[in-house]
Amino acid sequence: MENCRTALGALANEIPGSVSDDRPTIDFATLRSDFLSLLSLLYAASTKVALALKPGALDHHRAAISPLRDLSKHVAALTFSIRLMHQTQGQTLLAEYKDTAQNTIRSVEHFADGLHSSMSQSHENDNYLVAVNKVHKLIDNAKRPGTLSLDNKAAVRKRWLQDYDSLLDGVEEIREMANPTDEEGFDNGWEDLGLKSKQEFSLEEKARLEMVRLTFFRLCTFK
Repeated sequence: MENCRTALGALANEIPGSVSDDRPTIDFATLRSDFLSLLSLLYAASTKVALALKPGALDHHRAAISPLRDLSKHVAALTFSIRLMHQTQGQTLLAEYKDTAQNTIRSVEHFADGLHSSMSQSHENDNYLVAVNKVHKLIDNAKRPGTLSLDNKAAVRKRWLQDYDSLLDGVEEIREMANPTDEEGFDNGWEDLGLKSKQEFSLEEKARLEMVRLTFFRLCTFK
């Protein structure tokens, strides 16, 4: 658990350029492959730990030493892989992989905590099984084709698509504000703030609104 907390702290405080510039850069295809491999290793290690440290199976506990070490080692390696990505990758792509790493490490920490609680109680419970299942689901989802972007352009496009409907709503609201119909009535936006005003937009203000609308429209057609 302590190793997970250390890893999460390192990821939270990570800043670009924190890896020495003397270290040779690695192409993203290799970094991505290593990242996915580490997720697979964490999946396998968490499974072995869950089986070896099953409450009541005291004769198996010695067998847990090796997978526990592997779990700790792979968590640290996953953190370092994100540090290597900081050298060359765009922020949108980096945020995607960093978020996956943090969620995976948090689930491993939760699993370790649940396993410890199960072992310390006088009666058996399956909390640790629920926790290890969460680790497995997160990793399975991360490794599914299309989940993690292949490059920063794809990551940016994915982020825009996630906000696409909101952008379209924004375009329509701006259009209605600048050119209200008789049915719609005039709405200059003040009522949203609890204020009332019957003063219409000036020609200059409408021109500015149109510029904003066109900007939003271009963002919507970025696809």
